[in-house]
Amino acid sequence: MDENLRVVPKGYEENPDLLPLPQDKRHFGTRTFIFMMFGLNTCIPMFFLGPIAKSLGLSIGQAVVGAFLGNLIAVIVAWLNGIAGVKYGITYPVQLRSSFGFKGMRIPVVLRGISGAVWYGIEIYAASLALMMILLMALGIPSEDILMTAIRYIPIACLLYVASIIIVMRRGLGAIGKVADWAGPLMLLYFLWLVIFLLTRSEFRPNIAEMYVSTAGYFSSSFLIYLAVQTNWWATIALNISDLSRGIKQNEPNALPIGMIVGIVFGQMLGSALGHAAASLTGVVLPQEIILKYAPGTIAVLLGLIFAVIAPWSTDVTANAPAFANLFMTEAKVSWKKAVTIAGIVAFFLAPWWAVEKGPDFVNYITNWASNYGILLGPIAGIMVADFWIVKKGNYDLQKLYSYGQEGYWYSNGWNKAAYYSLVLTWVLCYIIAFPTGQIAYVGKIPFPGGVIWYPAVLISLLLYAYFAKTSGESQNLAQTSS
Repeated sequence: MDENLRVVPKGYEENPDLLPLPQDKRHFGTRTFIFMMFGLNTCIPMFFLGPIAKSLGLSIGQAVVGAFLGNLIAVIVAWLNGIAGVKYGITYPVQLRSSFGFKGMRIPVVLRGISGAVWYGIEIYAASLALMMILLMALGIPSEDILMTAIRYIPIACLLYVASIIIVMRRGLGAIGKVADWAGPLMLLYFLWLVIFLLTRSEFRPNIAEMYVSTAGYFSSSFLIYLAVQTNWWATIALNISDLSRGIKQNEPNALPIGMIVGIVFGQMLGSALGHAAASLTGVVLPQEIILKYAPGTIAVLLGLIFAVIAPWSTDVTANAPAFANLFMTEAKVSWKKAVTIAGIVAFFLAPWWAVEKGPDFVNYITNWASNYGILLGPIAGIMVADFWIVKKGNYDLQKLYSYGQEGYWYSNGWNKAAYYSLVLTWVLCYIIAFPTGQIAYVGKIPFPGGVIWYPAVLISLLLYAYFAKTSGESQNLAQTSS
């Protein structure tokens, strides 16, 4: 009998969808997880990373190096957090009970849910723009009018897109795995083919030199900002990777690191290079517009736009929607099916169709978000890693994760003071670091640590938690409850 099936929630009524996933319901092997990571990674916004590098004065080579380093760091943190999902079949909210406490886990769930919701909205817009272009082509709208018309009527496509996400998400992990098997690789192959096609066209050859122009070095502020953007791109999944890794077959644990390295790190390197090349050759930054204007023939345009719908769609069903749905499952105590429905409805209003009037507006919207939210998630990642690997020595007591009260990870009335001391103090120290180093962004008139602040946030919170867990009495309290 599967050990996970022996867990019995004590002192409360558990949402069935938050129970450990038994072995007979784990469908992800190494190949499937690699393709899932490709599907998670390969989305239209990914191809903006190249133009972002170019706007910062970086060459295509620097863009690739930044993609490798930035994503490798995020993947290492994700791997450290994701092993618990493979080992115990648990979700992100349940995993947080060990580090933040049975009640205290709600705040990090909300913070991750908010960040996932914004990305969910970004992906909805990106995919719906391509979907609306397809619909307008079918209606015979002249190609020169399609982009602006699509932007004007994009809420219609957003509704259709969200409805499709809800339908598939309600089917669960099996459906997610099947979708992720092929969506990402097709999008990458198509864009690779399109860039090669552009390189063969004589009218674009004079622009090839633009790919190698660099006005900033590897130790410049521009490169550091780009590195932060790459890392922040996956700061979200570094937290809730267990929501996906719990579906990995226990006899294939290497699927987790292999899938992320191949699917995310190398996928992001290729996507960044292709985005940089396409922007350099055409002078256009919107991938949907590049496909519409420069793909050779109607069939090629339609295929490209179809892939531009499928790729963000697969990212949403594997990462953004599950994280957002977790918020409603834990706080509203609703089932998985109801949670994904509510999440889809809210995400429709978070899609920036109300804020974007032209293509560059969407690019700016993504850039501003991706470079300035690491402070929300970095400290949580550091605390989770320190709790599992330093305090718990790589092992959770599975039954304690499902015990409400003193028999579980209860700490001080359900809140782990060590985690919250670390979280708040990390935020304070990050402000102290951010002001003199120029890593401050503004949300309205509120100063907000941004840029490369994710890196010190992870390290500081990790060290602080290891210290506070030892000295605040929480670790001793935990030991007493287990005796």
